[in-house]
Amino acid sequence: MEAEAIEYLEEPARPLPVLAKVGVLVCGGGAAGVAAAVSAARNGVEVLVIERDTTLGGTGPRSFVTEYHQAFFTGGIMKEVIERLRAAGGSDPMLEDGLFAVPFDPEILKFVLSEMFEESGAGLLAHSWVTDAIVEDGAVRGVVVENKSGRQVVLADVVIDCTGDADVAARAEAPMQEYTHPQPMVMLFQIGGVDYAMSQNRTGRADMVRAAKADGRLAEDVYLDNFSNFGIAPSTREGEMGYIYGIRILRRDPYDADDLTDAEVRTRLGVREFMPFLRTVPGFEDAFLIKAAPMIGVRDSRRIMGDYTLTREDILDGTFHPADIFKRYHRLPDTMGFVRHPTDGSETTKAFREQLANAKMVTSVFGVPYGCLLPQGIENLLVAGKTVSMSYEAHSRCRQIPDCMAFGQAAGTAAALACRHGVTPRQVDIEELRDLLIEQGQNLADGAIDIAKAKIHNMVRD
Repeated sequence: MEAEAIEYLEEPARPLPVLAKVGVLVCGGGAAGVAAAVSAARNGVEVLVIERDTTLGGTGPRSFVTEYHQAFFTGGIMKEVIERLRAAGGSDPMLEDGLFAVPFDPEILKFVLSEMFEESGAGLLAHSWVTDAIVEDGAVRGVVVENKSGRQVVLADVVIDCTGDADVAARAEAPMQEYTHPQPMVMLFQIGGVDYAMSQNRTGRADMVRAAKADGRLAEDVYLDNFSNFGIAPSTREGEMGYIYGIRILRRDPYDADDLTDAEVRTRLGVREFMPFLRTVPGFEDAFLIKAAPMIGVRDSRRIMGDYTLTREDILDGTFHPADIFKRYHRLPDTMGFVRHPTDGSETTKAFREQLANAKMVTSVFGVPYGCLLPQGIENLLVAGKTVSMSYEAHSRCRQIPDCMAFGQAAGTAAALACRHGVTPRQVDIEELRDLLIEQGQNLADGAIDIAKAKIHNMVRD
């Protein structure tokens, strides 16, 4: 839409009904939102979650991002989710703790998260969008929501923004990190007819993709230079199913409606065009499309300016802070400006592959401080998920689903403490918060991450 064509219509003021007044309001029911809600509710606070969708869990069940990367090094709720998935057949019970990735079945994950949520006693309002933040005297008092019942208000002592795009923080005019084009969005899709005896041999697969791009069967700007079969759990293997990762789109902003629409449309077309090629790959000759993911996978979005901003130096130097809310294992190149999925799509180029192959790999354990969740200049608001306060390069190293769950668990626990003591989240006693997180299984204790085991499992060479 051309800027000069935009017109404005004055909306008349009208009273909005107050739907609820709760202790903790969680906006967004993705990985961070579920962890925040469950944590807050388990700590004795009345919790309500506002979710635009019908399913809890976000990119796992909705975008088919069906692997938890480095999840074994995150404790607390993330570990509990894995244990429940294993017990239900949704993740391999024989996987040894410490492996880089934990594949899972997204359908079973839906039930696991729903059970945890229901058991916690948290409330849910689905099919609802947060459209505005209610701010008084520099503090967020609640939000405006819109749904089939119209526009309503939900008030809360503490609001947690788990929208994935920092929507509440943005509408409260919290400061944001400097804009960069987000990392590529991805569209995964579910297939059947996988011959697992044959498909585990990946030799030559990348060459086949590049050849198909070279002769025009696959578009250069839509496909990666390889593909992966995600979500290989007992249930999916038994059903000969898989979740294919290999389609992406560049330079689309997830908080721009036109960009997001175009990304969804183009990548879904990409799924259909990929299937004939996929059937030429050993192990996938009989593959058939079951469905494209209901929601495109968004890696990157707004990031708040918080009381603390996590940096690449924090990560590469293995820095710990007195206010850490969880510890993170890291292994990536010590290359200035390195982002695993660069905005320009150059990860498919020979130069990028050579840079990665020749880079020095750094292994470290670092801490993520509570201040990353606190937007500057705004009270009664916590932010959890991939939009917390991190530099662009740090974000690419600390934005996975296990990270988001850890952010959410810390935010929910801190919000409960704020309600219990009648203080703002910024005034929460950090030692009390850390002690409670450790009690809840979070990996803050000394030696919680065995870096020697991590190196063995991840084949790291420093």
